[in-house]
Amino acid sequence: MHPLLRAVLLLAAGCATAARPAPSASVTTPSPAATAASAPKLSGPVGERADTLRQAAGLLERAESIREHGNKSNAEQLFSSAEILVGPEPLASIAPLFREGAPPRAQTPLVQLPMSTPAQPAVSGDSQADEPDVKPARGALLGTLRVEGQPLRGVPAVITLEPADGKFRRRRPRHAIVEQRGREFAPHLLVVPTGSTVAFPNFDSIFHNVFSRSDSAAFDLGLYRSGQSREITLDKDGIVRLGCSLHANMSAYIVVISQPHFVVTDDAGRFKFRSLEPGRYKARVWSERTEPSIREVVVQPGDNTLAFDVKARVPEPATDKFGAPRASAK
Repeated sequence: MHPLLRAVLLLAAGCATAARPAPSASVTTPSPAATAASAPKLSGPVGERADTLRQAAGLLERAESIREHGNKSNAEQLFSSAEILVGPEPLASIAPLFREGAPPRAQTPLVQLPMSTPAQPAVSGDSQADEPDVKPARGALLGTLRVEGQPLRGVPAVITLEPADGKFRRRRPRHAIVEQRGREFAPHLLVVPTGSTVAFPNFDSIFHNVFSRSDSAAFDLGLYRSGQSREITLDKDGIVRLGCSLHANMSAYIVVISQPHFVVTDDAGRFKFRSLEPGRYKARVWSERTEPSIREVVVQPGDNTLAFDVKARVPEPATDKFGAPRASAK
């Protein structure tokens, strides 16, 4: 056992006897463990604190045993539970033992959100809805995304457009929500402009631990309970794949983009851009079940159509926060 962890456990084991009078010199002093076992149960705030420390010590002992057997994810969960009981400061010196190899722990504060907060939609991402008061342009683009000749069904895809010359005004960052409700993330697919801030409230009666190992945004929000939320600002373009350390079935994606136009396909793979300046555009598509693809599109005044056919791909296997494969994933 690591020396620092042993010291923490000994301190917790001896805390229950701290309120008792010191024995006289003529009495043989028992070991701290034996004294804790034979000591009468304390009441009041001192007893409650002693119970809390004993619970934390038990969690740390189990965490260390599991860590020594190679199960980093479960060990870290138990260690985080001990942190909730006693706070992170007393355990800061041994935290690296349990967190090495995991994404950086987020430092943003936990805030409380009302449980009456409305549920989020299954998907969210439409640049046209972000600026409803903008004067409509003269072009429109309607299309269907097909996967090797068949309409995309079952999962949404993101279609983005940008002027082919690369000159465009970036969209303003916004505030968005990915909630945890019914042991699922919602939205399952969220599209936001680069620089946006996303809150991750927990509306379940159980703990969750949201994390991402993605190159564009790696983070670990830690364990937090019902009604609590933590935020992350996403400053880099890319695909952010979300998971929950406690529930392998939970997954979601945040697509962070700088392109000025974006929309999410419907259940039949259809999409529509209602207001575009005529000209040449680069169209890009992404979904969790298709290969990323790009093509050039010419938008004329009036309605235009686009049949976008892409290749299928097998979704990447889910991993825990340490990168180890998970038994099941949604």
